[in-house]
Amino acid sequence: MSTGEQGPPRAPLLSAVSLVVGNLLPVWAVWAGHMSVGDVFVVYWLENVAVWAITIVKVRTARGVPGRAASSWKLNGRPVDPDDPRPLAFFFALHYGIFTFVHGVFAFVMAFLAGGELHPASWLLAGVALGLSHLASLWINWYDGGERLVVSAQRAMWLPYPRMLVLHVGILVGFGLVMGTVAPGGSPGGVREVAPVLVLLGLKTVVDLGLHLWERSRAGAGAAAATG
Repeated sequence: MSTGEQGPPRAPLLSAVSLVVGNLLPVWAVWAGHMSVGDVFVVYWLENVAVWAITIVKVRTARGVPGRAASSWKLNGRPVDPDDPRPLAFFFALHYGIFTFVHGVFAFVMAFLAGGELHPASWLLAGVALGLSHLASLWINWYDGGERLVVSAQRAMWLPYPRMLVLHVGILVGFGLVMGTVAPGGSPGGVREVAPVLVLLGLKTVVDLGLHLWERSRAGAGAAAATG
């Protein structure tokens, strides 16, 4: 398929399946006892690192027409050229990167506070699975599906923030639920610990899938407007 054509109808479905599969691996790992709640928080952070890196690629390669408001943007007091994605990519890398660093500190603190044995090997396995699901979406939708031709660099830069806000509110709520099941001595409460973790992972999968399909529908509407 040429880069100027709209992506095939199967593209959102294929990327959605890869996203769900990537999210199901931690669910299975927790259920099977290969991961603890502490591992889950670290894996969430690793996924956020993947989102950070992939979004930088999106901002640099976006070719959609910038909105009118983009002409008035400034970075460090200087006007931003809406046709040059490099300053926006740098701004996102710094801004979201700082957030990701702070998130990492809190992720490890929560991992140790939640109790239970940590499994560093599981971090790599689950982190790679979730990272691959985002890479699959990048290829299927952004490149092969042609989304980069209708999404501007400005819009690509802001896309991760709604997902980040919703998911991290959910993570904090889930952390509160898990800590409520930890015994007074600081040790996890067995099955009582696993249940809220599974609920948290299930909610994350639903939110991930919903926001993923929302992004695809917006990109599809943009493509329809551009060709209409």
